[in-house]
Amino acid sequence: MTTLKRKLLEDTYQKFFEVATSEIIPLKTLDAILLDDITGFGTAVDEHVFSKSQFYTIIERQREQCKDLNMKWNIVPIVHRVSKDGNSAVFSDDIIVKMDVDGERIKMELRFTVVLEFQDDTWFIVHWHGSKPEQVESETDTFGVDQWKQKTIELEKIVTERTSDLVKKNKELETAILQLKATQSQLIQSEKMASLGELTAGIAHEIQNPLNFVNNFSEVNVELIDEMQDELKTGNYDEVIAISNDIKENQKKINHHGKRADSIVKGMLKHSRNTSGEKEPTNINAIADEYLRLAYHGLRAKDKTFNATLNTDFDESLGKINVVAQDIGRVILNLITNALHAISPKVNTPNKEPDKEPDKTPIIWLSTKQLGDQVFITVKDNGSGIPKDILDKIFQPFFTTKASGEGTGLGLSMSYDIVKSHGGELKVESKEGEGTTFTINIPK
Repeated sequence: MTTLKRKLLEDTYQKFFEVATSEIIPLKTLDAILLDDITGFGTAVDEHVFSKSQFYTIIERQREQCKDLNMKWNIVPIVHRVSKDGNSAVFSDDIIVKMDVDGERIKMELRFTVVLEFQDDTWFIVHWHGSKPEQVESETDTFGVDQWKQKTIELEKIVTERTSDLVKKNKELETAILQLKATQSQLIQSEKMASLGELTAGIAHEIQNPLNFVNNFSEVNVELIDEMQDELKTGNYDEVIAISNDIKENQKKINHHGKRADSIVKGMLKHSRNTSGEKEPTNINAIADEYLRLAYHGLRAKDKTFNATLNTDFDESLGKINVVAQDIGRVILNLITNALHAISPKVNTPNKEPDKEPDKTPIIWLSTKQLGDQVFITVKDNGSGIPKDILDKIFQPFFTTKASGEGTGLGLSMSYDIVKSHGGELKVESKEGEGTTFTINIPK
């Protein structure tokens, strides 16, 4: 086949394809390359074509279906074969069509086959065939657009049903979350009151000391005032001045111990009420020392036989740290209370009286330290330790090893969250039979 004849063949096929897939090129453009008795069939069931006019009818119908679909065609050649005598040819291509159906971009694969014959120096289309993988059930829907639309409707129905179901479930979830938050608030308050209960006996013990001082010095002052009045009657003014100085010193002591009692009560109230969440300069050493003594005396009130060594090592250069005082106080108190429970024989075995002295002296170590811009607070005990299989669970909400009704399981979980909210970390190290160390580190 000559080059000119081959080019004419390619041009004829290209022209036929362009007109067949176009929405605007006049069909009469094909008159010169279509035989009057062209035969073929298209994508629809029994869509046979036996004349040029019938072919045009098919194409017109396809153009009508293609309106507003924004169709894009991409040709992938499969077979372009020419007979040995060079007078007939078969062109078969895969066509990838993309179209917009109800706002959805659809991709469809077609197979397009054309038979051509060379007569009177012209290539003519004598047969054509177009097909698509899905079966087309209607001659009026060559490209299966109605099927796509129906699928879209079905999908939209499914989406609507699922959306409605999700909305319903979302409302149920929102209600559950609100109930959970309410329950959580109650449990948190319960945990605060539980820790306050642990301190009650210790608070009573601590308040009793300054109250005793106040009562004693008040009684002494009454006696001194009687003496001063007697000296005034005798005119011994030097003795009156000396007595008045003693009364003044006693009043200073009464004032000091009164403020001490007031401080304990205020600390108790701060611990029990909800925090404002505002950070303020706080003396960490003072809080730690206060809660250590209160927690210790509180436990001793339950068990008169319990004794422990309390070792403190406070970094005096620490100064005041900007924290939410009530929150950090709760964390320190919780860790100290847990440590005291860990070293108390009666707490560990509440139903059993110890028949001998413990193998080792119960000890609590409480220390503070500043390293760089980090503040470290360490609570250590030489108690029974935490088993390895639960060590990674102790910060989980509601996890507790205490007997039912003796704890909410929120103490360590709350402590962990509080330290995290301060930009710090709460870590634990423990060995069974040797003890446990909790370390708080927060930025200064």
